This record gives sequence, structure tokens and C-alpha cells, in this order.
Amino acid sequence: MRMVRDADIHGLRDLELLIQSIPGYKSPKLNLEQYITDANIVAVAIWDAYMRNYLINARVLDLGCGTGRFAIAAALMGVRQVICIDIDPEALAIARESASKYGLSNVDFITNDIRNMAIMGRFDVVFQNPPFGIQSERGLDMKFLATAINHSGIVYTIHKLSTLDYISDKVNSLGCVMSVLDKVTITIPLMYKHHKRRKYKTEAFLARIECSRK
Repeated sequence: MRMVRDADIHGLRDLELLIQSIPGYKSPKLNLEQYITDANIVAVAIWDAYMRNYLINARVLDLGCGTGRFAIAAALMGVRQVICIDIDPEALAIARESASKYGLSNVDFITNDIRNMAIMGRFDVVFQNPPFGIQSERGLDMKFLATAINHSGIVYTIHKLSTLDYISDKVNSLGCVMSVLDKVTITIPLMYKHHKRRKYKTEAFLARIECSRK
């Protein structure tokens, strides 16, 4: 068992290297759009929250957590509790193994569909990399976003770059403020039967959304 504390992480690069060690999917499911979240994107989001003191003794929610990269990274950076929610029990099993590897006792794992998620109270921060709605249900990314905003005033989220203006307008209409932290090219390796090329690339953006609690 490897114990890691936030004191062992001295910067963004240290955090990124740690996140890279968190494994991806063993049997990715196309209908769930299961692609491993890039370590750099996760690190940028977690580090931004850490530097803003959002993670001190915080209660954090990782929506659609997959193999737990956001959840585990947040748990290692001084939060009080992380709830890691995903519809896929196989993905959660991988996340649970990684949490055990790092000796984490502040991460709880729940198998659930965010579309049917019961009220779980408020969280200090939500992290998410929702399905883009390419192979999954159309508009699912917006359902994730609505759920995230409903549960926290601080949301870190990843979306297709082509939806930037739409999401910005939606966020503004809710009385929230969105800051784009990074625009990235996500490289997806050959991993599904319909893939014909060795690599696929998708333009995306990482944003921080801040909402005043009513």
C-alpha cells in the first residue's frame, strides 16, 4: 500500500505524474463513451481547485467517475470526503483498487445513473468528464452539467469545444460564471471495433463554473 499526501505533491507536474499511474478501463464500453480522461486535464482542474483553497476539508463529488482519476487525485489533496459515482460497476472496481493502493479511506463508491440520482445534499466541489453524446444519449452532457450545478456552486467540467458558446450561454442563463481553463486536443487510441485509425482526436475544453447559492 502506497501512502501519498498532498505534501508529497509539489506542483502540477507531480500531480499529473501521479494521475497517470491510475489505470484506465479493462473492457471499455462504447455506449458509455468510456475513454480514459487525460492526466494533464485532470491535474489542471484539481490543481486549480487546490490553489484556490476549494479542497480544504471539502466534500467532493465526482460524477461519472469512471476509473476514478478525479476522485483519487482530489482525495490525495486534502479533501474530507469524495463520492465517486458511475453507472458501471466494473469501472468502479478499478477505481476502488486504486484508492486502496494509495491507502485512501476518504473515497466512497456508488453505482448509480446520474439521470436517476436521488438527492445527496450539497458538495463543495464537483468534478466531471461527462459523455459528449456521440455514442451515448444525445444531450447527456447537459444532464450531467445540470446535475453538477444542482449539487454545488463550484463545478469543473469537460466538454466538446464545438459546444463552448452553447454551454456558456446556458451557464450564464443560470446566473453562473464560466471560466475556460484550457482548450485541449484529446487523443483517443484504437480501442473499439468501429475504429479504423490508430488514433482519433477530439477538440475539448476544461471549464470552472461558479454559481452563487440561492
